[in-house]
Amino acid sequence: MKRTIFLTICSLFISLFSFGQTSTEVFETESNGSANFIDNGVIFKIISHVGLFDIQANFPNTGWNGTANDNRYIDNSNDTASPPSFSIKTTSNLFKVNRFWMYLSALNLDLTVAGTLTVTGRLNGITKFTQTKSTGFNTSMATANGYTLIDLTNLNGQNYSNIIIDELRLTMGGGYRYAGLDAFTWVKDSGIVVLATNETTSSKKGLSIYPNPTSGSLSITTEENAPAEVYSQDGKLLKTLDMKKGTNQADISELPNGVYILKTPSGSSKIIKK
Repeated sequence: MKRTIFLTICSLFISLFSFGQTSTEVFETESNGSANFIDNGVIFKIISHVGLFDIQANFPNTGWNGTANDNRYIDNSNDTASPPSFSIKTTSNLFKVNRFWMYLSALNLDLTVAGTLTVTGRLNGITKFTQTKSTGFNTSMATANGYTLIDLTNLNGQNYSNIIIDELRLTMGGGYRYAGLDAFTWVKDSGIVVLATNETTSSKKGLSIYPNPTSGSLSITTEENAPAEVYSQDGKLLKTLDMKKGTNQADISELPNGVYILKTPSGSSKIIKK
């Protein structure tokens, strides 16, 4: 029997990303020691898993292009914890990653040591992709100031740049004990639902779903006459339901097992039940 799960999330502020906005964060306006950064109106957190990662702004000309105006980046300076690992994460938005530059070395900044970089994209705590890069790293300061381009459009022969995530996790292995990240290019795209962090169990406009979880049949009670839309977790519209004020019967048995988003209009904002 199919078991389709809806999780109830109410009292959300919802908006949509602008169409196809690609942005590159070079960290030059960020504060030294900060554990977050803001780019294109989105707040990203720097989460340290092993070692302490934050914004570095103490060493001029050490960013990916080595100019006087390129002084800031994310790194784990003077931290001996191993294997180094950190995430770039936002809890209020979803995004896609295009590319970024990384300086990967021993603690003494020796680029010639052998190591690995594991790149993992996660959404709501679920791994959407993971790849370990073990070759092709820059070993000379003469090129890109020692940084290596990590291109998610072609990472180990795969394109991960169109996968929607809320967390990019990077883990170093082998001889790599120091990591610096600069020129983080990401996409703020249309059709990606933006959820605020104030998720509660009540809503100004009632919307209830029963049963939850369901094998396919649903009773949906709403306070408005408006169509409802069913989305996958990666933002794809899968089904439109005709809703009237009161209790409506619906069926999503044709959808595979998983978690989906039921979205209905509510004034100028949206209310989503997941």
